Amino acid sequence: MNNFISAQRGSSPAGLVRYLFGPGSSGEHTDQRIIAADVTLGLAEGTRLDHVADADAIYALGRDMDSHRVLLGVTPPNGWVWHCAISLPPGEELADAQWAEVARTAVARMGFDAADDRAPCRWIAVHHGRSVGGNEHIHLMVNLVREDGEVAATWNDRRTMSRVCADMERRFDLTVVEGRAGHGMPGYSKAEHQKMRVGAPSERQRLARLVRAAAARSASEAEFVRRAKTSGALVRARFASGGRDRVVGYSAALRLAEGQEPVWFGGGKLAADLTLPRLRQQWDTGVDVDEHQALAEWRRSPEVVGPAGPGERAAPDAGEWKRAAQMVDAVRERLQHTPPGDVVAWRSGCRGAAAMVAALAERIETPSAGGPGPIAALADRLAWSAQAPRSEERGRPAGWGEVRAVARIIGHAARKGPATVTWMVVGAALLGLVAAIAAWHEQHRQMRQAAALAEHAKTLAHDLHRRRVAAAPAWTERRYGAFHDGHLAQLAAAAAGTVARLSAPVDTSRPAAPRPAAGDVDPEARRAMGAAALAFPGRRTPATIEEARRHLSAITQEIDLRAAMPAERAAQEHTERVQRAQAQAQRSAPPRPHRGPSRGRGGRGR
Repeated sequence: MNNFISAQRGSSPAGLVRYLFGPGSSGEHTDQRIIAADVTLGLAEGTRLDHVADADAIYALGRDMDSHRVLLGVTPPNGWVWHCAISLPPGEELADAQWAEVARTAVARMGFDAADDRAPCRWIAVHHGRSVGGNEHIHLMVNLVREDGEVAATWNDRRTMSRVCADMERRFDLTVVEGRAGHGMPGYSKAEHQKMRVGAPSERQRLARLVRAAAARSASEAEFVRRAKTSGALVRARFASGGRDRVVGYSAALRLAEGQEPVWFGGGKLAADLTLPRLRQQWDTGVDVDEHQALAEWRRSPEVVGPAGPGERAAPDAGEWKRAAQMVDAVRERLQHTPPGDVVAWRSGCRGAAAMVAALAERIETPSAGGPGPIAALADRLAWSAQAPRSEERGRPAGWGEVRAVARIIGHAARKGPATVTWMVVGAALLGLVAAIAAWHEQHRQMRQAAALAEHAKTLAHDLHRRRVAAAPAWTERRYGAFHDGHLAQLAAAAAGTVARLSAPVDTSRPAAPRPAAGDVDPEARRAMGAAALAFPGRRTPATIEEARRHLSAITQEIDLRAAMPAERAAQEHTERVQRAQAQAQRSAPPRPHRGPSRGRGGRGR
């Protein structure tokens, strides 16, 4: 349910009444009727007024809406007609009695009624049917001059009406509108919107991803400052008034080329969950030495990075990607076993997902690789899911240790190794986590966010497939179709066992068996590897034990990646393979001879 309040107060109640009961600018006003009205006007609910047949009654209603003000001689300088349109998404509708409840609730919340010993305002709610876009809606019109001549206040009316709409969505089980006031996502300036319309990346969004990823990888506040600066951001503290002994906030900017002036954003201008008090909830703070170290880091210049702490320089290991994918799966399974009504736990999971995807975006979609892409777009969309309304309970995120471990692996694990697509197992696992979050939004009637996450996830799935095909070596094509994944895995496991046996130390308690020469491969291992290589043309048989180990690791990781691929993506890949094979068969088939016109039964030659 949406609401739109006119920016300017009107000064002609009669004119607005004529518009409400008129045909509209495009003839879209149909079946206009009174939904509810102030008792002073004496209008029955459901009263229908036609702009032609009931023109006199419409003019009389316009006069009645303003007659008390004229008698009292009150003329507010900035207008006195308050007008608000309340609409539903296309496809949804309410009964007239339900619309009347919406109108009366809005009037009471805005203070236009006669409660608390105040005089009432005159108001009407008119139903217009569906708009050009298919939205069922009503118009709420209020004369702000009360019956005693006092002018009603409209301070904070947009926030009040947004809360009314949110309550009515829950009251009547309507689609929840995302992005209401207080949800935590900042607005963008006109210049930022213009840049994003032409496809230019948003500096604020990139900075938010950098800060979110750095915070997720950090175990303390001091480590966060160092990691944020190392990732390409400038960070400076906002100290409490009266000294430099207590940090109460921060601001960050992208590190630009020399001579360019950085644009600074406070943490709250990046996202509500990136303010310093919110970030401190996810760090292991509370120790005096940690606070002392954090203060020392904050006092450095925005571009100066302090010495790395213990555990911040992990050795790169391509095999860590698989462990990270398993931890992402653990986060997803824990969320799926959490009741949908536990909003705090789900919001914590959303924050973790946004942090992990942001870390992956900053690691993979670097400026040298073309800049932000589908991973960054998904991270920006997940950032909305991570925000909590002001009224929602907040605390330390649950399961943040796994999120931190995954973010650290993404930042340190080697991207080059036996296969160049090792990091994609984490991407595939994150897609499963995003699907669970989208389903949770759908259960809470947040259909727009659910659809947006599903669309971004689909785009990323296609991108992962494209990257995998582009980066995969020739032996992954399997043009002969010799083995399926299960058989290939058995062959690879058998060959790996043979290689491990050959690599084991010699057992001196048994008679020495003849061993291959240094660097050579046992014939048994060669046969096993040769059988596995049949599925991958273009891959020569290994000549050394180390080479055999590398080949086996590449095959195993390719199998793991295919196993982690979503079912719909695997089905689509199978369909694409079948279509390519059919197209190849059609191209290689000999042309059919032209037989000329038929002269069989029913033909003209008979």
